[in-house]
Amino acid sequence: MENIGKCFLCDKECDDKCPHCEDVFSCSDDHLQVHRKDKKCLPWVVKFQEGVGRILVASRDILPFELIMKDDPLLIVQDNMRDLCVNCEHKIEGTEWEYCKCGFKQCLTVCSQLSCHSEDCSLLCKVRAINDDLLESNLISKFLNISKLLQLQKSEPEKWNWLNRFMSHQDERNKNPEFEKLSNRFLSVFHKVGIESVSKPTLDHLLGILDTNSISVDSSMQLLFPYLSLSSHSCIPNCEHWITATQATVRAKRKIPAGEEITIRYSYLSLHRMLLRRVIRDAWFFTCGCGRCQDGSEMGTQASSFKCYNCREGFIQEVKQTDTENCYQCKVCEKTMSEQKVIEKATYLRSLENFSSLERIPSLILEMESTGAHPLYHSVIELKQCYIEGITNSGLNDHSCRTVLAYSQDLCMYMDKVNPGVSRMRGRMLFCMARVKNWFLKNCQADIEPEAQIKGKQEMVKMMILAKKMIAGYGT
Repeated sequence: MENIGKCFLCDKECDDKCPHCEDVFSCSDDHLQVHRKDKKCLPWVVKFQEGVGRILVASRDILPFELIMKDDPLLIVQDNMRDLCVNCEHKIEGTEWEYCKCGFKQCLTVCSQLSCHSEDCSLLCKVRAINDDLLESNLISKFLNISKLLQLQKSEPEKWNWLNRFMSHQDERNKNPEFEKLSNRFLSVFHKVGIESVSKPTLDHLLGILDTNSISVDSSMQLLFPYLSLSSHSCIPNCEHWITATQATVRAKRKIPAGEEITIRYSYLSLHRMLLRRVIRDAWFFTCGCGRCQDGSEMGTQASSFKCYNCREGFIQEVKQTDTENCYQCKVCEKTMSEQKVIEKATYLRSLENFSSLERIPSLILEMESTGAHPLYHSVIELKQCYIEGITNSGLNDHSCRTVLAYSQDLCMYMDKVNPGVSRMRGRMLFCMARVKNWFLKNCQADIEPEAQIKGKQEMVKMMILAKKMIAGYGT
């Protein structure tokens, strides 16, 4: 029985172990290829957790910087198809294009001779024939992709079953008038063009899957990843992910012991906890219960707390939770603030993040701090990060270098608590700090002892190497 196990991906009982790592079982060559990518065995298995659904769990101990996965999208939903080739979906520039019979542009080179667009073209022509204005909206790409998902039910049943098990929260989403309106509109168009087998529950489920599990990129497209979508959320995750073109990369931020759940951050890092709580609730219908969210001080940073306007000494922070709303109180003078006032102040401070120039950031920070923010408050940290990265790329002087060093100290304190471990954000900050150190070494040579200069150059090189490693990607 020791040679019998469950497939790391689908949980089917099987007896084939990965011949390279022997850490996981796989029931087919296709599933083994998911585990073994680019001659590397990926360190996770899929498990089912009641009330959550499928999750990813470390199959062995994972080291910082280690690659968790590279994932290609199952679907790409474009926001605006009018300026893209209907075949390859690349942006059309110049005059090397023509209109396809469906009314959308296509490249004049290879794309105009391909047959892969034929099914979509036929569907678009039918939509045009019923004079539906769906073709003129930014929803056409979503409509086409829902159509492709529906076809999987017959053409690729295994992929359909995999997709169908994603969380959709369709019952909650149906309470949203906009979601219900879109679903009814798509259903009407499908039925009018002769695809009458589409049911309202199935359509709601697919639309819900797309909204729940896809990642938005630059507000121009949505990407639905088959495996990244199984990663759970934490405000202090053990992994970091980013998108390059349309491919997702996930790496470990810290050491992850075997059996620990793989987590990423779904939303913003530097956002007041009340605003973040709303974002998570509205998009994914859950309340985060990670250590950071359970701690009223946000791991000691007070990043979502305001300086008390009454005693000027304590912080007004979340101290307890009732059935109706959260309670905010200063622990020094016990002055309270209503939840609504907290949200209004947090929203106002976030609005100040929209700066017009780098030079204005220091004065914006002072304005924030005069209205209750402090050096480690989320919006202040966001501005400091923007200033550090922006000013080191636009030209340094003595004043700006000293400002960068001061801001960097606050960022280090902040990241050590709420974004610990390996991160591209920390890498960018290290790179900027190295550039500032280099500026001082070059421009203040008369004030620096030769021995200190040598040591300073060595420290700068070490910072550059670590920064590059953090920014560049993952270890092999």
